[in-house]
Amino acid sequence: MTHKPIVNATRPGEYLAMFILRIPTMEGIGNAFVTCDAFSEYAIYTGVEKDQDTATVLRHIHLLTENEEFLKHRDKGFTLVLDEFEELSEKIKQIITPLRGKLLYDKVLHSRITRPVRESLSNL
Repeated sequence: MTHKPIVNATRPGEYLAMFILRIPTMEGIGNAFVTCDAFSEYAIYTGVEKDQDTATVLRHIHLLTENEEFLKHRDKGFTLVLDEFEELSEKIKQIITPLRGKLLYDKVLHSRITRPVRESLSNL
């Protein structure tokens, strides 16, 4: 399936949108943390957790910044696009700013970036 460009992303890792996918597990519903790259539509999976409390969300942002695919492109900076967790803005910025990261809350853009991955997952 071909999609129109989401934003004027000119390279991988420029715009990244993290979302949480609720999935069934042997222990009940789990929260899978997934980040989508706007340029390549590549998905980075950082794990499944029972909850999505502050510590868990921040841990998965840290895990994203340590991911091999993320590390390939981080030297040029990036924008992390979220549609929730505004109350964690300052803590998130403490993680991403030293890595040349910016934080953007935009529900429409977030939806457009994550749509290809969400659609792919729904077709499994």
